[in-house]
Amino acid sequence: MQFHLNGEVPDYRYRLIDYVGDGIVIGLSIGSPYHFIKGLYASPNGGRLAGGIHAVRTEAPRFAGRLAGRLAVIWALESGLSLARSWREDRLNTVVAGTAIFGLVNLHRGAPAAARSAFLAAAFYVALAAADMGIDEWHSRLVRSGRRVGFENGWPVLVPVTRGPCQAALADAAGGSIKNRCVSIGFCS
Repeated sequence: MQFHLNGEVPDYRYRLIDYVGDGIVIGLSIGSPYHFIKGLYASPNGGRLAGGIHAVRTEAPRFAGRLAGRLAVIWALESGLSLARSWREDRLNTVVAGTAIFGLVNLHRGAPAAARSAFLAAAFYVALAAADMGIDEWHSRLVRSGRRVGFENGWPVLVPVTRGPCQAALADAAGGSIKNRCVSIGFCS
């Protein structure tokens, strides 16, 4: 579930692989400790560790597969919305796709449960999109201020960006593309 429009792979087929891979990794990283703890408590006193390991081996892959499947369907709806909106990609596609999927997944429990699930999913995806927009805004302000996040003694600190010849030329130039500006001053190829 990525919202970064600039950092994503532009081809939808590769994005499917990305979504399914994220689902497996997230599902295993969340499902393994959950099912291990659940297996610890559900086992008798003499076999708690074995019960926890058995629960992880049997339940965590199933949980990861369900999450990967849901993310694959979210990808399909998100891609369809993007194509229907003339290749327009924004956070609204992800919010609508996530809301629809979580409503459809719980439709077998009845309309009230599906509506409740869709509402909670919409709130989650809107909060996720708002957090992503906030991070993007913070990062763009940081870049415009001429600073970046660096590390000193293992701690993150704001350090000034050392400007190379291309960045200096871009700051001084009035127009033209980045490639043209860099080539015209002879520093980039």
